[in-house]
Amino acid sequence: LRNPPVERSFYRWYSTGCRYISLVASGSFYILVLAAGLELRKTIAEVGGHIFSEVGQMLRRPETSSTPTLITGSIIPTVAWIRSRMPMSLEKLFCPSFIERAGVGDILDCTDITLTDKVFGAFQQK
Repeated sequence: LRNPPVERSFYRWYSTGCRYISLVASGSFYILVLAAGLELRKTIAEVGGHIFSEVGQMLRRPETSSTPTLITGSIIPTVAWIRSRMPMSLEKLFCPSFIERAGVGDILDCTDITLTDKVFGAFQQK
């Protein structure tokens, strides 16, 4: 590459990408849409990586969180609203071999939570 990024930048980008993947894998692809709408890019990049698994646990089991009303009354309905208004398909985003390895069909419909769980759960992170 001409003018390659410094190694530190590359690792920062990788770390931020892992945070986004963790966020999607813990909830829904539409969580990214919500985060983008709330302009949380900088916050997501700065927060510790373990937070996203905790957020995922709260989204999947709101009754075990300290804020179940916020999750069931605001976050989940907002994600459901976005999902109903913006059905997305992401099969072109990933190479075919990755989609095949994740064990999903030819279409990656983001409204299918089980499918997106398989795909985003297939990322290996360190």
